[in-house]
Amino acid sequence: MPISSYVIRCAPVDQPAVQDRLRALPGVEPGEPMAAGIPVVADTPTTRAAEELGAQLQQLPGVKSAVLVYHNFEDVADETTPLPDSFRTS
Repeated sequence: MPISSYVIRCAPVDQPAVQDRLRALPGVEPGEPMAAGIPVVADTPTTRAAEELGAQLQQLPGVKSAVLVYHNFEDVADETTPLPDSFRTS
């Protein structure tokens, strides 16, 4: 499973609402907000799902940017596995 880390940049006033939205996403675990943003760890079933999740993070209300800071996919064996519906963005 790919593991990705992001820093979610948003206005300090928006951080509580953005954290709630992040917690609602499957495989996403937000950390404690800081001045630089909200650190996030995401666990997805495939690299394609990781890419789609990154795009989804960028589109969350209140998010100015989702900065990818780490991505590990070395244990990914099969990209032909269908995505679960919860990971589909469209």
